Amino acid sequence: MNAHRLEIDHVFVFIEPDGPEIDALRRLGLVETYRRAHPGQGTANVCFAFDNLYLELLWLTSEAEARSGPIARTRLWERSRWRTLGTCPFGIAVRGDLADAGVPVWDYRPPYLPSGMGIPVATDSDDPMQPMLFVSPGREAPRDWPAERRGRLQRDAGWGEARGLVLRLAAGVAPCAALVSLAAASGLTLLPGEGAAQGLTLDLVGVDGSMAGTLPIPAVPGVSGDFGGLQSVRSLEPPSPKGSR
Repeated sequence: MNAHRLEIDHVFVFIEPDGPEIDALRRLGLVETYRRAHPGQGTANVCFAFDNLYLELLWLTSEAEARSGPIARTRLWERSRWRTLGTCPFGIAVRGDLADAGVPVWDYRPPYLPSGMGIPVATDSDDPMQPMLFVSPGREAPRDWPAERRGRLQRDAGWGEARGLVLRLAAGVAPCAALVSLAAASGLTLLPGEGAAQGLTLDLVGVDGSMAGTLPIPAVPGVSGDFGGLQSVRSLEPPSPKGSR
């Protein structure tokens, strides 16, 4: 096992405010776990949590805040405009220590966090063509959250964990050193790009441990709506909540 093993805590993808991607996930049987605004950062989200990680749909609420001095280095504004700029709309948060895994970081202190608390962000993420890589402020998997926060996760639909994260960057964009290190330490799979399209996929696992299917989240610049095919999930059929087939 890697001495600096990192666990994927969550992944985010930028959408338009309250975009159709939310309903697309609902149509697949997923349920919202929580929503949150990020005062001073200029973003808000809706999160869909599985047992071990969660998917965050993130959108811009204030360009002025996202481009302000304390926030600008995150390139969140540039990432939010991926459809026109061709930037990377994804972020990957880990549980663990990026610095101990050999990844240079800087200390991000957004206004919505308690005083003195920061988020280590990979310096390679200064390039908005790369995903934003950072350490999650939360250190527990969703299954270990307080019951009032986690709810039923996705278990009523029969899904347990989301595994096998695969990331594809746009063609011509080589993964940065931090991304390569994260992949080696976490099991993230990197694929070469094909054209302008980027994307990530998650393998969904039933509560009984059986593979339920693959959830693709493509991002194609110039295509609006639900990422040009978020509903077309390969073999994604909710298993029985009790694990029976």
